[in-house]
Amino acid sequence: MRALDERVDKQELEALLATLPPRSFQSALFNMAHAYAQAADVIYSKGASTGNRDFAGPAIMCQAFAVELLLKFFLATDHPNATGVEDLKAAGVKLNVHKYSQLFDQLSARAQNDLATSFADQTGQKHDPLTFRAALVAQGDDPFVYWRYIYETKAVSHFDRLAFNAVTDALGKAAEAVRKLSPK
Repeated sequence: MRALDERVDKQELEALLATLPPRSFQSALFNMAHAYAQAADVIYSKGASTGNRDFAGPAIMCQAFAVELLLKFFLATDHPNATGVEDLKAAGVKLNVHKYSQLFDQLSARAQNDLATSFADQTGQKHDPLTFRAALVAQGDDPFVYWRYIYETKAVSHFDRLAFNAVTDALGKAAEAVRKLSPK
């Protein structure tokens, strides 16, 4: 009986989704990044309220993936005619990576500068794409993968949440500014 209920729920969900207006690839990336960032905040709060430090890994992983998706959002906005992954691949964009440095290095100079501006506005630090890039990778160049498998690590791992929040906030504010200019 449970399988039938799940099938009905899936059918209802698909019918509901079919009524929604289509969204662009860029919007999907932004919205998913925003959802992962919010999930990270909820998980951080749960860990703080319960004192259970095992919530740290999942929270950091969600925040790290939000940052990755925001970088991919900027790659997509650098190619405004791209409607999905295949179009970006055809344009030579490598989306199938998790390393922040590899994603950032593919961004246009304009996008890198916009991110540096947003980071400088958020933190008061020097306005320079290399300064932002350094802050971006300061918690690890691939924190999504690292924290996803944190249970395999024997050593104690440290993470500067405030510094990573500054990076996340800078990316989010810059992305919101881009979306205001060209909402799709």
